[in-house]
Amino acid sequence: MDSMPEQPAPHSGSSTLHLLRLWLYCWVQFLRLALFISTPAKLPWNPALLLLSLAAYLLVGQWILGDSRPFSDILLQIGIEVGLLAAISFIALRLQDHGERFVQTLHALIGVNLIISLLSYPLIELLPDPMHNDQPNMLAMQLSLLLLVWNLAAISLIFRRSFEISTLFAAFLSFGYFLVYEWLLLQVFA
Repeated sequence: MDSMPEQPAPHSGSSTLHLLRLWLYCWVQFLRLALFISTPAKLPWNPALLLLSLAAYLLVGQWILGDSRPFSDILLQIGIEVGLLAAISFIALRLQDHGERFVQTLHALIGVNLIISLLSYPLIELLPDPMHNDQPNMLAMQLSLLLLVWNLAAISLIFRRSFEISTLFAAFLSFGYFLVYEWLLLQVFA
């Protein structure tokens, strides 16, 4: 299951079908990344797959947030998130002379966020509002915190493996990303 699908021979069928097969393989790797048992290097280097995953992330964002926010706000929020992750990845990989890893790294980051969003949405929906009637719902707040820690840990692992840095530095980098991301959202949407 860890081996990447081979490239098809020129006569072996539709390139669209092959692209979809590769994208399904990426989903398996996204899940494995979210479970801390894979690495971004297992993803195929393919910008078209990255764009498919980005489009899926936008659709999931619309599905999750569409009832409460206009699509332009969702697009802006995801743009800020992906832009910040892309900037961190580009700078870190260029500093280490590993620019060839950029597509796989960004794809892994988008894919992990996509998987965690899809898995967390039903859990969040089952629980009452964390601040229902001005009283904190501790279970909902704890679940939200757990999901945030899971997301940051998965991002940290991707940073560690892609940038070849220590676990501690990767954790600080992912937490710093989160703080800057939240600050930017407050500046834009407040």
